[in-house]
Amino acid sequence: MKSREFIIYKESFDLGCESELSIYATEDYLYEELEIPAEYIESLKISNEVVNLKLANSREYFNDDWYVNLQRVS
Repeated sequence: MKSREFIIYKESFDLGCESELSIYATEDYLYEELEIPAEYIESLKISNEVVNLKLANSREYFNDDWYVNLQRVS
């Protein structure tokens, strides 16, 4: 079974800056750059170093580009 929970280290975000990322910048990255649809996000916890993301229990998105990209960065 494919994973629906992801831990993403903020250092892997390609934002071109070394400063600590704000919550808003992190959310923007998830929605705009990784193109994760909000309707599939079950929970989202953002700390200083990592993002814990849990997706809704569905098989609809397993072949979508955004899901493949999410697997790549996590």
